[in-house]
Amino acid sequence: MKKYVYPVILFADAENKNYTVLFPDLDIVASGDTVEDAYLEAEAYLESYLEFASKMKTQIAHPSTYLETEKMNPKRIVLLTDAQVADDLVLTEEEEAYKNFVEKYLYTAED
Repeated sequence: MKKYVYPVILFADAENKNYTVLFPDLDIVASGDTVEDAYLEAEAYLESYLEFASKMKTQIAHPSTYLETEKMNPKRIVLLTDAQVADDLVLTEEEEAYKNFVEKYLYTAED
């Protein structure tokens, strides 16, 4: 089991009355109606993202430190979120089909 810890930035959206959590190192976001909902969604999204990336054997961006992220975002709320990912994950049939599609159509050098 591998544990990942990433800094996130919490944004309040007063107009829509919800909260967004941004993973600056991964370019992914999650949201929720409350801070707690947004944070829990971010944790779940991170776990799903990392599991799929691990299964696909893609490179996962190295996390910035909390201090680096805080320094780059001095007026924002910075939190840490984590996820654990098993080492022995196997692609489902559907994921294998997706991987084959991507390899066949997106990574061909015929252009």
